[in-house]
Amino acid sequence: MRTFLLSLLLWALAAWPAAATSLDKGKRIALVIGNAAYKSSPLANPLNDARAVSDSLRRLGFKVISLENASQKQMFDATREFGDQLKDGVGLFYYAGHGVQVKGRNFLVPVDAHIEREDEVAYKAFDIGQVLEKMESAKNPLNIVILDACRNNPFTRGARSGASGLAQMDAPTGSIIAFATAPGAEAADGAGNNGLYTSHLLRNMNTPGLKVEDVFKRTRVAVRQASNGRQIPWESTSLEGDFFFTGNAGASTASAALPADLDQEMWQLVAESGKPSAYRAYLERFPNGRYAEQARVQAAQPVAAAAPSGTGVAATATLGRQNVARSSGGFSFSEEEAKMDRATAAGREVAFERTLASLDCAPARRQARVQLKLSESGGGQFSVALAQRLRQAGMKVGQAGGYVVQGTVSSTANRHHLLRVNEVSVNAALSLISASGQEVASAMGREESYAGADVSNAFLELVQAQATDMASQLITQLCRPS
Repeated sequence: MRTFLLSLLLWALAAWPAAATSLDKGKRIALVIGNAAYKSSPLANPLNDARAVSDSLRRLGFKVISLENASQKQMFDATREFGDQLKDGVGLFYYAGHGVQVKGRNFLVPVDAHIEREDEVAYKAFDIGQVLEKMESAKNPLNIVILDACRNNPFTRGARSGASGLAQMDAPTGSIIAFATAPGAEAADGAGNNGLYTSHLLRNMNTPGLKVEDVFKRTRVAVRQASNGRQIPWESTSLEGDFFFTGNAGASTASAALPADLDQEMWQLVAESGKPSAYRAYLERFPNGRYAEQARVQAAQPVAAAAPSGTGVAATATLGRQNVARSSGGFSFSEEEAKMDRATAAGREVAFERTLASLDCAPARRQARVQLKLSESGGGQFSVALAQRLRQAGMKVGQAGGYVVQGTVSSTANRHHLLRVNEVSVNAALSLISASGQEVASAMGREESYAGADVSNAFLELVQAQATDMASQLITQLCRPS
């Protein structure tokens, strides 16, 4: 299975073009919708967000169709107008407001929608699939879909699916779909003039020389940091060329997007990742770079494997603590040092052990029977790692009659055209469902790293890290007093 996974990732990287073609040709068309004036649950920021995005896109050369507090019919009519103008151009769709998933389909909620039951959503809301179909029919070279629609949604209360947030969507050829947070998770409406996601998106869209994928990557990093990891944006992409919002007028792709200091640019991204594989990728790219010595120290961090089935908690905790660097005054539980610890495999191990040791958990929950039913790309490696962690906590994994962990796990691999290193990522959105069908816990996250030539080990490194974090989130919520 590992051989198959490695072959799949290497194929994806080999297929990545060495020099991508420019997609910044023809007209630019955008449809921007902000819905906020809901009768039952109004939102503060979607109108501000939509207006700010519209203004920014106009300055960037887009013809913008704008809607505010739209009905279902208005959304449909605007999408038809948008689709009619897409041919041979660049299309962008932005939505801020309530959104809901039902049976794996994503719907945007009009302000006039009166939805009392889950089976009414498909008839009273707006299916995002209609936008994708218009884009596909236009056969234009590039489409961008941005959904800031993951706010806590009252329309799903009591729904049979129990699903929150939006469902994962695969980007059609020549498109990129960006979510304000991971599939199945929720994003905050925001306390300022703009939502957290859109405020950072606007800043990066207007940064000259950034390729569209890097706009979303920088936005993701900023939102994750600003929310202390509670909100992690997510993208799905199948672009086959390069697009720049600004900074590429009449210039070549390489000269327009090349940062003034590539060494510094890569080091900032690598240091934020904190993964040994990322530091190894930096050393491959800049063996004599100004941060090479720091990178060698970080790349040499020992990788603590997940505890095998049957390994005791105390023994595993000892293993993890042997590999974690101490401060001169002994182990510190300060917030900053804890963040640094969680950036390494051994540090995550210790954090997981501390979580288990601190939980006051009823034996019926601690020793619950759990089945894994995950939709996973990558050969099942994530399921194996998650099962190890749950068993480590005392649960009986694989046995029917108790809880079910369901959700999606996806992995990607591609080539960064400027840094000339490989990149891998793992996204997971999970729910823990009781025997009665109720969601009792949920977890989401994204792990990514530069991989250099070490694609297979980098991917497994991310899987172990993500599985540890997901298990910790699920177990903590399960053991929380009712």
